Amino acid sequence: MSVISGHSVVKHFPLPFSEAEVEAWAKAQTETLAGPATFGLLFTTPGCSSRAKEIMEIVRIYAQVPTIIGCSANGLIANQHEIENEAGFCVALYHLPDTQARAIHLPLEPFENADRPGALRTALGNPGTVNAWILFASSESIGNEAWLPDWDQATDHRTTIGGFASSAPEESESTLYLNGDVLTEGAVALGLEGAVTIEPIVSQGCRPVGSPWTITQADHNIIHKIGNRPILEVLRDTLESMSQQEQQQARGNIFIGLVLDEYKASFGTGDFLVRNLAAIDPKTGAVAIATPLRVGQNLQFQIRDAHTAAIDFEQHLQAKAADLEGRAIYGGCLCDCIGRGTSLYGVPDHDVGTIHEIYPNLQVAGLFCNGEFGPGKNRTLLHGYAASLGLFVKRA
Repeated sequence: MSVISGHSVVKHFPLPFSEAEVEAWAKAQTETLAGPATFGLLFTTPGCSSRAKEIMEIVRIYAQVPTIIGCSANGLIANQHEIENEAGFCVALYHLPDTQARAIHLPLEPFENADRPGALRTALGNPGTVNAWILFASSESIGNEAWLPDWDQATDHRTTIGGFASSAPEESESTLYLNGDVLTEGAVALGLEGAVTIEPIVSQGCRPVGSPWTITQADHNIIHKIGNRPILEVLRDTLESMSQQEQQQARGNIFIGLVLDEYKASFGTGDFLVRNLAAIDPKTGAVAIATPLRVGQNLQFQIRDAHTAAIDFEQHLQAKAADLEGRAIYGGCLCDCIGRGTSLYGVPDHDVGTIHEIYPNLQVAGLFCNGEFGPGKNRTLLHGYAASLGLFVKRA
C-alpha cells in the first residue's frame, strides 16, 4: 500500500466567503495536481449553501474541473481536521490516472417508479462500465432505505459510499450539488470508470449489550415482542442487568441492532445494522424504528461507545491497508455520522487522526451526515453512527 502524492488536494474555507481566495486557490491547483482534475467534491455547512453555485463556478473555471458533486452537511472534514461547529465549506480535487468520472442527478421519478431498478438503471445510463459510486441523497425527499436494494440491482452491486445530506434546523431542506446546479430532491451520483476504483471501509460506533433476541411480533417498523415478550420489558431487564457505569452510559444512548448475517453463531461489533428507537409506546410496550421488520429477524440492543468505535475503526483501517499492499492510493472521502466526532469521543479530529496514523499523507475530504451509505454483507446499506470511508485506489 502506498499513498501517492499530487493526486488529490483538500481545502477548508471558513467564512466570511472570499471570492478572490477561492479563485487564487483554484488557479494554483492546476500546478499542484499531477494532472488534470478528474472530479471535485464540495461540502457546505449551514449558511454556505447560498454560495454553492458561485463556488462551483469559480472552481470549475479556474481549476479546470469538468465534474463536481457534493451536498450540504452538519460539519466538514478536511485532511487532519473535523470542523463541527464552524460555518464554511470544503473543496477537494482529484486527479485519478486513466479514469473518467460520470456525474448524474437522479430526480424523484426513478425512485417512485413501479420498476425502480429499471428506472434507476436508465437514469444512470449504462452503469455496467462503472467500477464504484459516490452517492449523496436528500433525506427530505428519499429519506429511507427502501430503495437501496433497487440501487444495488441497477448498479450491478458495485461498491457505493456516501450519505444523506443534512441541513440546519433553521433551513427548510438540504441541498445537493452537481456541476454548478443546486438541487433539493433525489440524489446525485458519481461513478468512476477506468483504472481507479473505490475501496470501502465501514466501521460502527456501537457495541452490543445483553443477549440476541428473535422478533416474534412486528408490524412494519414496529416491534411488539421479542422472544414472545414485550420488547420494552426486555429492554428494561437488559438495562437493569448492567453495571451502574453501563447504565449511566446507556442513558439516551441505547439503540437496536438488526443482525446482518443470520447464519452466524454469535454476534459482535459490526455484525448489526444500528437503528434509533424512533418511538416508544409505554402502554403497549412496543418500539418503532425507521426500518421495516419481519418476524424471525434477530436483534440485539446496542450502546454507542467511544472505546469500541475507536478500536473497530482502527482495526478496519489496518486490515484494509494489509489488503491493499502494492496498490496505489490517490485520496479518500469520509462520510461520518453526526453522532461521531466530539459528541462521541470527547475530543476533536479523532477519526481523521486515526486515518492519518495508518495512511500518512492521505488527503481526506468529507462531511458529517444524516446516515451513511456503505457496503455490508454484499449489499449497500444505510448505516447509523458509522464511519464510511472510500479510498480511491488503483484497480487490482
